[in-house]
Amino acid sequence: MKKTLALFTLAALPFYAFSTNPGDGKSPKAVADKIYINGKIITVNASNSVAQAVAVQGGKILEVGSTADISKLKGANTVVVDLGGKTVIPGFIDGHSHFMGLGRAKTANVAAPPVGPVKNIADLVAELQKHKADKKIPDGEWISGFGYDVDQLAEKRHPTKEDLDGAFPNNPVVITHVSGHMAVANSAALKAAGIDSSTKDPAGGMIVRKTGTTEPEGLLQEKAQGLIRGRGDSKPQTLDDQINDLKDQQTFYASHGITTAQDGSTSFESLQLLKKAAERKALFIDIETLPSYGIIDKVLGNPDFKYGVLDNHLKLNGFKFVSDGSPQGKTAFFGKPYLTKVPGCDNIECKGFPVTTQEQFNAAVKKGFENNIQVFVHCNGDAAIDMYLTAIEAANRDLKTTSTARRPVVIHSQFVRADQLDQYKKLGLVPSFFTNHTFFWGDVHVQNLGEDRAFYSSPLKSALKRDIPFTNHTDYGVTPVNHLFLLWSSVNRQSRSGKTIGPEERVTPIEGLRALTINGAYQYFEEKTKGSIEKGKLADLVVLSDNPLTIDPLKIKDIVVLETIKEGQTVFKR
Repeated sequence: MKKTLALFTLAALPFYAFSTNPGDGKSPKAVADKIYINGKIITVNASNSVAQAVAVQGGKILEVGSTADISKLKGANTVVVDLGGKTVIPGFIDGHSHFMGLGRAKTANVAAPPVGPVKNIADLVAELQKHKADKKIPDGEWISGFGYDVDQLAEKRHPTKEDLDGAFPNNPVVITHVSGHMAVANSAALKAAGIDSSTKDPAGGMIVRKTGTTEPEGLLQEKAQGLIRGRGDSKPQTLDDQINDLKDQQTFYASHGITTAQDGSTSFESLQLLKKAAERKALFIDIETLPSYGIIDKVLGNPDFKYGVLDNHLKLNGFKFVSDGSPQGKTAFFGKPYLTKVPGCDNIECKGFPVTTQEQFNAAVKKGFENNIQVFVHCNGDAAIDMYLTAIEAANRDLKTTSTARRPVVIHSQFVRADQLDQYKKLGLVPSFFTNHTFFWGDVHVQNLGEDRAFYSSPLKSALKRDIPFTNHTDYGVTPVNHLFLLWSSVNRQSRSGKTIGPEERVTPIEGLRALTINGAYQYFEEKTKGSIEKGKLADLVVLSDNPLTIDPLKIKDIVVLETIKEGQTVFKR
């Protein structure tokens, strides 16, 4: 877009340009800039029709139909692309991730296979050592790692500060759990942050102590991470460096077919950077930002930022509020206890914990409603979801309004109960599920929560039966940003061990694809302009190596993105 447009205005714009042959006595003829023919065009329209060809004009879809009909839209300068039977789908719309997690190369990958190489604590330390050597990090500087997974470590425990101290006596080291909800610091890092036996747990967080003492063992849960976060920041980058990182990140997302990305819980600094990038026209996929609720008062009323407007590929779309933690990390808030030992909890009623109070929750939702801002809330456990439902009902009552048209989003919504889904339908909530969990931690959830709860995680089919619009997401960098793997996980729900985690909740490939396209557009109030391949919508397209609707469902994850097209322009090509 060349200028700022509200969504309703965008939907009303004229979609064609015409060329006329003077004196021929005929009506003006629509002419395409580019036509794609001889393909399998999965439109994801209301009837899920499959076409052969699509025409693009001015960054929008001019027509969809047969190769013969679309070929009639060819003009003297029209580019013709013969797909040779390849499949085209709408661009993927990211239900939830952390786009602004930039600088992947600056952090050691301490994840378990297939994402990283770490199988035990010795491997983890070796990866950190390799990272220090490769990046030439001198003694005294901070070292960070991301992605360790206690459930995949051979030792089946969190690393401790002592595990890291021997290899790094002179470097502060912090490794973040794959969930992002906890971290382990070595002794040098704890000392630098001033964390010792006398340090009190912050509200909504826990410093895990050595058994029978108050001495920190290194593990910092939830908001306790804030005691140490930011202390290891590298030297400030120039604006040009940061813009280049943004371009790299956009290409990375586009390589997986994503044409609309989300940054969940955007910091004020990241918001300012994205604004500058948009002004420089350095964004080439759409970025939906959800400022962290903690900065909302810096954004509301700020003339530099306007909600609900897509301008140069950037839009402030809501705010993100966090209510609980990680189910695999055992900090998600449940109504019934975990079945296995929970770090930092010594009683039999270990249910995780909320990171907010009900009063704070109510105030956040009410503020969103009062300011007509879409509310996105991280809720994993059913008890956290109960808090969200209570907050929405309170806002509806206090403001004498209704939430049904506001589309409040429940990020993750992993362990929602059936009765809560009924409330979603009544209140108009949009769950953004996270089916990758069935692969990465499905076996762990069975162990920690039992089959009943584990099998009902991310219950897509149950939501579908209730006619609840839902999305699906990767929560990148918690799991890979690969949306074809995400589609595979929703169709198969296969765990690492090959167990089907909740066979009744599997969806068909087209149902799973709708969650990643048209439902994603609905989540952002953009279903009139995005999410399907239909006349008048943005030409956001992805060319695939195979057809996810006809391939063996177990092979969907092996499909490759060949090309990603944003508003008619190729932004990635393999």
